[in-house]
Amino acid sequence: MSVSSVLSALLGLNRAGRILYTSLFVLAVPAMLVWFVLMPRLQFSEADERLFRAARHGDLAGVAQSLAAGGRINAAAPIDGKTAIFRAAVFGHAELVRDLLKKGADPGVRGTDGKTVLEVVVAARSKERDAARARALDAVADALRATESRR
Repeated sequence: MSVSSVLSALLGLNRAGRILYTSLFVLAVPAMLVWFVLMPRLQFSEADERLFRAARHGDLAGVAQSLAAGGRINAAAPIDGKTAIFRAAVFGHAELVRDLLKKGADPGVRGTDGKTVLEVVVAARSKERDAARARALDAVADALRATESRR
């Protein structure tokens, strides 16, 4: 018995193993393309991406345009499961947070880390050293708490 025949048997490189590995490869490549390329695009549209970008930058007009173009206010990002209100809140855009809440954003939604938007803002506020950003985060937290008290 030669070394190559032992390795072929152990690694499955005989005829049956080659057929198995080839079929796995042929099936795995399309499955990975569907999972990593097509599925996220189906779940998160270009309008949703524009909504997130506008929320991150505090752009009220951009948010309105994105929503009019079909952006979903409670669409969760494929990466972290957070919505546009998370983006606006952590960047301290209190006016935009209030606007998103009026338009139906859910402040109780949780990201993949299990935290609500208020919990994320409070955590960010506790680490913030810049006084102006701290005041902005306080204003966002106040807006979120006011919404919770109305529920």
